[in-house]
This record gives sequence, C-alpha cells and structure tokens, in this order.
Amino acid sequence: MNITQFTIEEVRCFAERQTFEIRPLTFLVGENSTGKTTALGCFQVLADFVDKGEVDFNAHSYSMGTFRDIVRRSRKPEKRFILGFSIEVDGENVDLSTEFIEKANGIEPTVGATSISFVDGEIFFEIRQTAQRERESTLRKGKTRSYSVIYGSSPSTGVFQPFFNLSSLARVGHAEEFDDEMPLAKFLGEKYDNNKSLYRLGVSGNLNALSTAPIRSRPRRTYDPSRDVLDPEGSNIPTFLMGLVVSNTKEWEKLSQQLSAFGKSSGLFSRISVKNLGSSKIGPFQLRVKVRGPTVSFSDVGYGVSQVFPILVNILDETLMQGHSDVNAMPVYHLMQQPEVHLHPRAQAEFSSLLVRLANLGSQTFLVETHSDYMVDRARIEIMKGNISKDDVSLIYLEPKRNTVKVHNISFDEKGNMIGVPPHFREFFLLESDRLMGFAD
Repeated sequence: MNITQFTIEEVRCFAERQTFEIRPLTFLVGENSTGKTTALGCFQVLADFVDKGEVDFNAHSYSMGTFRDIVRRSRKPEKRFILGFSIEVDGENVDLSTEFIEKANGIEPTVGATSISFVDGEIFFEIRQTAQRERESTLRKGKTRSYSVIYGSSPSTGVFQPFFNLSSLARVGHAEEFDDEMPLAKFLGEKYDNNKSLYRLGVSGNLNALSTAPIRSRPRRTYDPSRDVLDPEGSNIPTFLMGLVVSNTKEWEKLSQQLSAFGKSSGLFSRISVKNLGSSKIGPFQLRVKVRGPTVSFSDVGYGVSQVFPILVNILDETLMQGHSDVNAMPVYHLMQQPEVHLHPRAQAEFSSLLVRLANLGSQTFLVETHSDYMVDRARIEIMKGNISKDDVSLIYLEPKRNTVKVHNISFDEKGNMIGVPPHFREFFLLESDRLMGFAD
C-alpha cells in the first residue's frame, strides 16, 4: 500500500486544490515561506487521522495554531480546508478527502466530513458534533453506489478512523439492527473480500508518518536513561541506543556498521560507540564518536554529526522501524525538514545517496524539505547511473504567485534531466551564475 498523491486546498498560502506527487524519494524545494513545512505538517496530520483517528495540528514539531491560523484568508463565506491522499492498495486506487472545519465551541480544526472513493463507488461520511452517538446510511440521490453515512461524534473524544469504520460497515450485513445499511454493507463486503489489504489499512499502525524537526536535540557530554518515545528532535535516540547495546547486541553491531559506513563515505566520522559510565545497565552513559585521532564525546565534534545522527538511526535501524509499523503492510513515511542542516556539501550528497539506497528497498518513503542543490543533484546522478528508477524520484517546486503558492511536480528522464520545469524555477541561482561568469543582468 502506497500513498501516490497528497492534496491540499485552502490552507494558508495554498488556494485551490494543489497536488503533490509522492514517490519513494520526494524533494520539496522553494523559497522561504512558500509552504513547504506547512505541507509536511498537513501530511503528518492526515496520516495520523487515517491511522489512529487523531487530529492535532499543533503536535511537535509542527505548531500551526488555531483553525483561523490554518485556513486560507479569503472572501469565501464558508471557512473550511481540505486534505487528501490517493492510495494504491494492491493495484486498486483509493482516494480519501477530508474536510476540516472549526470545532464547535472551540478554536481548533476538527473533521467535518470525509469521502472515500473507489473506481466503482464512493462513500461520504458526515461527522456531526453531538453529544449523542448516532449512525445512519442513505443512498445518495441520482448516483449509483454513492452512499452517505452520518456519524455522531462526542466532542470529548472526536475520534473517527475512516478506514476502520469502512471495514466495520463491511461486516454489518450479518447484523439485523443495521438493515438500512445493507446496500452499503453489500458493496463494501464485496470490495473488502476482493482486497484483503483494505482491512489492514483500517488497523492502527499501518500508515505511519515520522517527522524530523529542522533542529535536532543538543549533544550532551553524558546521558541518563530516559523514555525512548519517538521525538522529532531525536532526544529519544541516545536511550534507544543504550537499550540496544544492553539487550540486543547483534542489532547494535549491525546498526553501528551501517552508521560507520555512512560516516566514512560522507567524511563525518569513522565510528560511533556507546560507553556505559556506571556499574549498572541503567546508569549514565556517553555517545562517543571517532572522527580523526582519539574517540571523543558527541559534544566535542562538529555540530553536523549530532544533527544528522538522529535521522540516521531512524532510517537505518530496522528494530526501531518495526516497533512502530508493520513494514510488510505499508512503508514508513519520513517527513524531513532540512536534514542537510550543518552538513558540508560532500555529506549532503552522500546523505542523498543513502536515501536512494533505502528508498529502493520499498519499506520507507522520504519526503524531504531541502534547500540543498547537492542533495537534488546527487539524486539525479543516481538516476543517471541506474541506481534508482526515474519514476521513484519526485521534485516538487513551490512557486510564490502574489499571495498564493503554485505547486509544480517535476519529474526526470533516464539521464536525470528534469521534465516539466516552470519558467521561474531556480531563477535566482541561474541569475547569480550568469553574474559570476560576467554576463550582464
């Protein structure tokens, strides 16, 4: 199961419906304040809603504010915004579109309606903010296999998991109390019987998006064991690694070899180790790194090492990934904000090559907000070398147009050349190159 498109409409600088083509390796580029981080934050929110029924636009590391901070300021009387996914499920395309409105007696966004469309039918969920739970289903007038389902949602919980509710409706054909939903149940029963993966999509943990903040946690000279709960800034990583050293030596050796391989190819370091400073397995410890000369604490080397390290562990360690997702059901979606921060050009390029290698494995997808030409150019070189298919890399350019932003999806040919480049793409960089070569403005 893979997300192939992400859509956004009436969110901040995004006016009409804008579509992001999602590939195993997807770069988001553009000037500052063109909505790159907003797009990643909305992707995270929609993934959490589909997976767990949760909606939080202010989860760390995205703090998007209230409904009125998020919805686009326009003259439209109806204030709402829409997020959507196109998902490929074992050869079948499923489109999900969710409308967000302002919560009653509140200031946060909440789900007002969700539609799920198949090739041969569609279901509309309307979520009413009422204290009493209710459910009813009707066939939409004038349409074949187009159904409307009304749900009452308690304001105290606000949980509604769309694909879980679909799978529940697919089973109600065996319950007499839901006679009014039999036509919908029959349609969904056939659909789910023919595609078992749809049931898996409705199980929490099968659509997992993990965000990485632009600034990661500060390195410390020593660490004390703490909770290893996933954190966008990577503060959980030291404790996680200490746990691996203590309880899973083979996995730690495998991970440390992969870390060292990247460190050497990028010129950042040659070895990473964990040193227990106490007599107990849960005592204080150090993360140590060898660059040149003796092994030292993380706090004694360049900031780039500590900033890229949490990302490397998240994407390289299979145990960490398997602990939060069924990798056989759906890839983990890594949403990265400027992973190149504090990395020199060689390291930026090598990091891109690492993403290419991992994207080819099929268990992880990377959405990368970046200002690095080195990362994008290295991906183009990898396409040219045949190390990744041209169809597995997407470059999304966000172009400012007055008070809106236009999304351009740029693809590649077999030689790494860009296809579908808008006229103003990289205008500034090309102009500076011309000036450097002595050409007139």
